[in-house]
Amino acid sequence: MPIDTIHRMNHWFGHAFKGLSVHVPPARVQKLAMLVHQCMEAKTRTYHTAFHVLGLCESMQPIQILAALFHDVVFYQADGGIPTCVSALLEDVTRPELGFLRLLEIAPDDQAIALCVDIFGFHPGQRLSPRHGMNEFLSAVVAARLLQAHLSHLQLMAVVACIELTIPFRAPDAKGNSAAQRLAQRVQARCTSTALVKTTITNAVDIANRDVTGFIEAAPEYCLINSMLLVEESMMPRTVSGERSLLAYRKALLAMDIFLSQLNPAWVGQSYENHPTAEAVIQMQVTARQNIAFVRDYLTAVLSTVAIIEALTRSTGTVWTMALFLDSMRCAEGDQFPAPPNEPILHADLRQLLKHGLAPEGNPGLDALPLTACVYGFLGQVATQQVRQQAQQMFDGLLKPLAFLQMLDYDMVSAIICKMAKIDMSRQEQLLTLERKLHAVSMPV
Repeated sequence: MPIDTIHRMNHWFGHAFKGLSVHVPPARVQKLAMLVHQCMEAKTRTYHTAFHVLGLCESMQPIQILAALFHDVVFYQADGGIPTCVSALLEDVTRPELGFLRLLEIAPDDQAIALCVDIFGFHPGQRLSPRHGMNEFLSAVVAARLLQAHLSHLQLMAVVACIELTIPFRAPDAKGNSAAQRLAQRVQARCTSTALVKTTITNAVDIANRDVTGFIEAAPEYCLINSMLLVEESMMPRTVSGERSLLAYRKALLAMDIFLSQLNPAWVGQSYENHPTAEAVIQMQVTARQNIAFVRDYLTAVLSTVAIIEALTRSTGTVWTMALFLDSMRCAEGDQFPAPPNEPILHADLRQLLKHGLAPEGNPGLDALPLTACVYGFLGQVATQQVRQQAQQMFDGLLKPLAFLQMLDYDMVSAIICKMAKIDMSRQEQLLTLERKLHAVSMPV
C-alpha cells in the first residue's frame, strides 16, 4: 500500500536524522518521504522501487539510510527522463543534447553540486551516461540539495559518497585501483582525517554491497527474480506507451543475457582495506559467478522457447499479441508433451522454477513457464544451449524461421503447434498447415 510505504519511508528518514542528532521538523520529514516515494513508485519501474529502497535501510547506519533512500530517485532510462517531482532541483544541472545529457557549468555559490561533482569525479561539460553513473549522480544532487540545510558538510559528503559507490559493476582502472579506492582518493581531497575517510568508504562499501546482494549473497532464484524484474523494467516505457511487443520482450531478454555474459564476478561486490575480509570477498565472487551462471541458464531456456514461438508466428505470417504469447508460454501440460528421445541431463532446480515459478511471501515472485519447462525437459541442458545458438542465427537474420524449425525435433515442435492452435483458433489453419509441412520434411525418404 502506498500509505504504508510512505509511513515506512517517513520512519527511516526520522530514524536517520535522530541518529545524527539532527532536528528536522516532522512536516519536512514527511515531505522528503513523499518526494522519494513519488519518484520510486513511477509506473515505469518494477525493480528500482520503494520495495528495493526500504530493503536497503534495514540494519544500516544513519548516513547509509539517507543514501539508500535517495540513491535511485532518478532512473532516467526507465522513467523516460527526469522525474517531474525533482525536475526543479535538476533543471540547472544538465541540458539535453542529441539524446544524452551534458553537465552544465557550476555556479560559484552552489556548494551542493560542487560536492557531488568532486565526489563523483565528474567535470562541467561532461557527457553523462546511464551506464557510467548518470542516475546515481543526479540522485546524489537531489539528496545534497535537499539535505544540505540539515547536515554538516562532512555528513553530506558521506551521503554523496555512499550514493557514488552504488554505481555498479565497475572494473579497476589502469593502475589497478578499484571503484572504492578511487572514491577514497576523491573523498580524501575534501577531508584530511584518515579515520573519517576510512569510515566513509567502508560505510559506502556496505551500502553498495547491500544494493547488489541478489548477486553476491542471495540464492540463485532470488538473483533470477531481480534479473527478470530488470528485464521487465527495461520494457516498461514501451509498455506504458502501448508499444509492448514480442520483439521488445525478446530483445530485453537478449540484452540481459549479453550483459551477464560480459559481467566479471570480481566487479560485483566492493571492498576497501580488508572490509569485508578477503575470505568474504572470495565468497562474494563465488556466489556471483554461480548466480550469473544460473540466470543465464534460465535465460537460455526461455529464449529457446521464445525463438520457437517466434519462428512459428513468422513462418505462418501471423502476428501475436503479448498476451497470446505469454499464454502460449504457460499453456503446457507435461502429460501432453512428448517424452524425450533419451534421458537428458537437466538442472533440477531450474526446471522446477520454470514449471512452478516462485512466490516468496512479501517479495516479488517469478511466473511459472510450463511450456519452457517442457521444452527444457525434452531437450536437456546441452541441447537447449545448442537451440539457443541456432536461435541467435535466426535473430541475426542468418537463418530463416522455417529452417530453424526444421532443425528441431519434429515431435516437440508439433506438440507446441497443437497447443498454440488451441489457444488462438483464428490462426489454427495456418499453424496446422505449417505442422503438415514440417511433418512432410521430417518423414524419411
